[in-house]
Amino acid sequence: MSLRAIRETARGQLHDTIKVAGYYYAPGVDDYVDCFVRVHAKVEKLGDLKGTNFSYAETMEPVTKLVFWDADGIVPDTKGLVMVSATEGYRIGVVEPSDGLITKVQVSELTTAQLATFDAP
Repeated sequence: MSLRAIRETARGQLHDTIKVAGYYYAPGVDDYVDCFVRVHAKVEKLGDLKGTNFSYAETMEPVTKLVFWDADGIVPDTKGLVMVSATEGYRIGVVEPSDGLITKVQVSELTTAQLATFDAP
């Protein structure tokens, strides 16, 4: 087995282990499609202070991303919605290009009023 095949298998196992069920609402469509996503929230470190290990670098606001497994058949679209629970939902902003296995999308959280208008798993 090649290193690439091992890496792809490991990525699939990671996704299967930490994915969460959700509902994907395409823009302009009232009905949802079942989906599985991984939720990533991290702070990106920017800038480099000479001679440091990034511990003093400037940081930006946390960027929340959702990861879709391409083999699941969901093609996320800008302004689509993903509901993960009755208290957690996201609006898709930027759709990053697929790498052949996954598609990452940058998202913003829905407000409490917006959450109440959509079904959740």
